Amino acid sequence: MTLLIDFNAERGDDPKKLGTLNLEKGKGDKPNANTDDLYIKLGKDWKGTKCAHFHHKAGYRRAEYHALKSETKSGTTYFITYKLALQQRPDGLILFQWKEYKANNDRDMGANIPLSLELRQNQLAFSHTFKWNEGRKVQWTHHIEPHQEHKIGLEILAKAKDGYVKLWFDGKPVTFDTTKSQTLTGNMFPGQSDPKFGIYGGEDVQVDSYVYQVQIGTSKGDVDQSYFGQ
Repeated sequence: MTLLIDFNAERGDDPKKLGTLNLEKGKGDKPNANTDDLYIKLGKDWKGTKCAHFHHKAGYRRAEYHALKSETKSGTTYFITYKLALQQRPDGLILFQWKEYKANNDRDMGANIPLSLELRQNQLAFSHTFKWNEGRKVQWTHHIEPHQEHKIGLEILAKAKDGYVKLWFDGKPVTFDTTKSQTLTGNMFPGQSDPKFGIYGGEDVQVDSYVYQVQIGTSKGDVDQSYFGQ
């Protein structure tokens, strides 16, 4: 069993295990450490359950961890588990990014955010960018409420050609609305795509997200099988 990332709040893990801290007030204004209004720290949710508490006040932009920074590799399949809950549901809030860092332009057939989980009108939306000039296209949605824990499972084959992604929500495989299939194929690795966890956007209101567990491995057996209904 080889885990690339293994964060468990109940165990008392420091959120720093998730990777590189990314905080941002306004665009380009990036503190290098937690503040009272912008932070990611070990805390407790509304029930008193241990969690990584992601917080930004209204008007602020980002509180994320960039996992496996520049370490993901083309041709590798990544299995990701992510357990979280929200206190607010602002439109446009991104909770997970499979973020591109090299081919982030049209010339290189790239994408800014090849894959994302975000909020759109109280729905959790999973999106993929097929081509640069098309932007993110929603592939699946599910209505969610505040103060509900959800388990996300992802399988991503990181390839520019013939890459694919599969998604599980609360232990059940998702059928994508666009393809009527449980496998979505496309460019999943334009150049250097890494996972990011947290809260990005939703600037109109204060945002609080509670993250309980994150694991990343290179086989399904590496991570918690319950996220994949097994």
